[in-house]
Amino acid sequence: MYQISELAESVGLSRATLLYYEKLGLLKGKRQANGYRVYSDGDRQRLRLMQQLQAGGLSLQECQACLDGKLDREMLGQRLETLEREIAEKTRSRDLLAALLGRSSLKDWHEEVERVAPDLHRAWLMSQGFSSAEAGLVALVSKDMNAHAAYMARFMEVFADLDW
Repeated sequence: MYQISELAESVGLSRATLLYYEKLGLLKGKRQANGYRVYSDGDRQRLRLMQQLQAGGLSLQECQACLDGKLDREMLGQRLETLEREIAEKTRSRDLLAALLGRSSLKDWHEEVERVAPDLHRAWLMSQGFSSAEAGLVALVSKDMNAHAAYMARFMEVFADLDW
């Protein structure tokens, strides 16, 4: 059996949090004759499981539903899709920062910026110390040559007479 302060310390939560959980019905301590609350090892395990569920992104209400065996699979599926989108966004952010720090290639980023904001791309390159000619070269190699009809026509002309 645990007193509230012992239980709080064992699970890394505050006494106030446990009292709040009790108010919500998530935790049910027993009162002793002296008025102190005591909790069982089952209560401690319940709190540990709730911490795991919360770490998975569930609210206290959703934790309660899960603990009561009323798991909403559709809600969990939606929550998973949201989390996967957030992870993909954070991964793109991490990749950009790593590239800006020189830990990986900026090729994809340059291609995207050249596509959506070519003038700003060149200005940014020059603000980073590139000369106008160097910025122009980076802008040129950042274009998708396969998307330019004139480039492809000339490419086909050059290779038309070769034996394959």
